[in-house]
Amino acid sequence: MDPLSQLFAAYLQAASNNIADHYMDSMNTTVTTQSLIYHGTNIRFQHQLWKIRPNSVCTDFEQQATQYSKCTQQAKAMFTDLCTQLSGMNNLSHRGRSLSNMFCNAAVSYEPMIASISAPKPKTEQELKQKECNLRILKAMQDSSAEVLKQKEVACSI
Repeated sequence: MDPLSQLFAAYLQAASNNIADHYMDSMNTTVTTQSLIYHGTNIRFQHQLWKIRPNSVCTDFEQQATQYSKCTQQAKAMFTDLCTQLSGMNNLSHRGRSLSNMFCNAAVSYEPMIASISAPKPKTEQELKQKECNLRILKAMQDSSAEVLKQKEVACSI
């Protein structure tokens, strides 16, 4: 191929890549991961086709229920705040309007996981007796001496 043809082919390739990149960016066809800090919480999520993927929100905290709950609740608040802020701007670009719609849709449809962990309630007298009986039964299974069997009878008689 002569140099002029190579130059023209390179130009066409660059132009078509530019058009494809612009189209992919404007339509948000690829999965994009975002990480935003909101009130001290690092909120990670993915979006594609200008929709937030609900299952991707705060996935790095899924194994810690209380942190995951806090993160998802902060994410819901962040989506609402971003929706409000972006909706109030009049001179948004096409990309800005798409982001605004994405966050507003998430503000309405995203449901955070709400978890609360509290102290266990104290055991009743009957539950404590049952626990002691079970412990004595277990010991009697391991040691069949008369003393252990007597302890089991006393613990389980009530």
